[in-house]
Amino acid sequence: MSFRFVSFLIRSASVLCILSLCPACSFLEEDPRSGQPDTLVITSAEALQRQAVLALYDHIGANTDGYGLQGTYRGVYDLQTFASDEAVIPVRGGDWLDGGLWTDLHNAAWTPDNECCENAWRYLFRLVGLCNHSLKMLDNYASLLTEEQLAASRAEVRAVRALAYTYLLDLFARVPLVTADDVSVHDIAQSERSSVFAFIWSELQDALGVLPDERSNSRGEYYGRITRPVVCFLLMKMAINAEVWTDDDWTDNIRTPGTEIRLDCGGVEKNAWEAVLLYGEEILLSAAAYDLCTSQTNCFAVYNEDAVENIFTIPMDPNIYRNRFKNLFRSLHYQHAAALGYGGENGSCATLRTLDVFGYGTPVQDTRFATSFFADTVKVNGVPLVLSSGDTLVYHPREVQTDLTGSPFVATAGARMKKYAFDPGGIFDGQLRNSDIVLFRLADVWLMIAEAKVRNGQTGQWEFDLVRLREPLATATLVEPRKATLQNIYYERWLELMWEGWHRQDQIRFGCYDAPAFRTVFPIPQTALHTNTHLTQNKGYE
Repeated sequence: MSFRFVSFLIRSASVLCILSLCPACSFLEEDPRSGQPDTLVITSAEALQRQAVLALYDHIGANTDGYGLQGTYRGVYDLQTFASDEAVIPVRGGDWLDGGLWTDLHNAAWTPDNECCENAWRYLFRLVGLCNHSLKMLDNYASLLTEEQLAASRAEVRAVRALAYTYLLDLFARVPLVTADDVSVHDIAQSERSSVFAFIWSELQDALGVLPDERSNSRGEYYGRITRPVVCFLLMKMAINAEVWTDDDWTDNIRTPGTEIRLDCGGVEKNAWEAVLLYGEEILLSAAAYDLCTSQTNCFAVYNEDAVENIFTIPMDPNIYRNRFKNLFRSLHYQHAAALGYGGENGSCATLRTLDVFGYGTPVQDTRFATSFFADTVKVNGVPLVLSSGDTLVYHPREVQTDLTGSPFVATAGARMKKYAFDPGGIFDGQLRNSDIVLFRLADVWLMIAEAKVRNGQTGQWEFDLVRLREPLATATLVEPRKATLQNIYYERWLELMWEGWHRQDQIRFGCYDAPAFRTVFPIPQTALHTNTHLTQNKGYE
């Protein structure tokens, strides 16, 4: 019996138990106390580990829209992707109108009633609530564990909670800090952004000294779990964004430089950029032995569990896990998907700005364009795909518009997502597949180090080149292409991390977000304001 099957039995058993004992629980219920039944009796350390720790990881991915960090619709990933200028879901005649949802995201015209905002808020606070309940379970059954086991389990649960709060901090800025199982998110006021930052930083620091220095993406005991390198990655993200995320008045366009932001790094105070370098070095020197793959495509291969570059992933297996990956399904033309044995919804595609960054159609087109997008004549097994009309299917990248209604390219405009390899073993229209969903990887680490060095008055050339020179061709968008400038690092992050859910965050940090300053955070959902009178709306959305 393979480890993956054993892991599935362990993790799914706890979830089935939870659901069977709590049939009325909604997947998007905000009450932190609703996640797990109080009637559960635990009699062994193994059962406690299953119920209080491993079960949490079934909520990182999802098969329900609005839930999970990636793979489904109308939640965290869509806010990070379609509220940026890297991708768009155009209105295609009668398709993708959806009450203006996608157009509003693309045009930065969302309101407190936006469905993606509501879903992200509910999902993330549900995950926070599950973590709080798990901590209570660990305390109630502490006698089943050794002191070391209890400390490790508590650290892991707190790290999962900190992960959820990192996304809440990024998306909503001012959020309630709910840290006890007997307190509802409906009953507590939000904290200022700097206070939320300080809470997350402290939680991750505490977890850092306890968690094992093991790989998370490889099959084994820690497959799909938060380990020390994962926490180091989160600390890097916190530090690299500290100028933004510690700002309690983000609408005034005034930031405290990272050199002036002092962070406690295990008892040693460092500025934000130095903190990035410290935790990046810890990842690079960890026993997990991460390294860049010879090609970016290895990270997104059909069987990518052992890709040495991936740091934290959502485990996928069509016969075991129920986590869905709908991003390819959403993007491909119907008949293109059908020719691959999948389903397709003919939706998301690259923006014109993304085409320019990749140098599409120029002599210096970046080689990653071909691995990130389907464009031009569509071929399946090397043969052009002929539509039922008799015409060859051709994607027209530069014909994309926010609303394609009436356009002759209504069904074919836009370069489509290709980043994950086609999986012939995928089922349910290719949504259940073998490729693990990549959340964190080493290329991002190297680019954060390069950025932090440049911002700190050093050279990040060597780190920048490690990623850039893995690809044989630079693009026209790079200024002085071989030089590690902030502008070039910004473009390189776009080229390297396309479709991975980081671009909105990068736009804001580099000062490239083309919207009023108050829209660098999303509004507190109207439903949350209705259920919790202690909350106040974020600036600009009142």
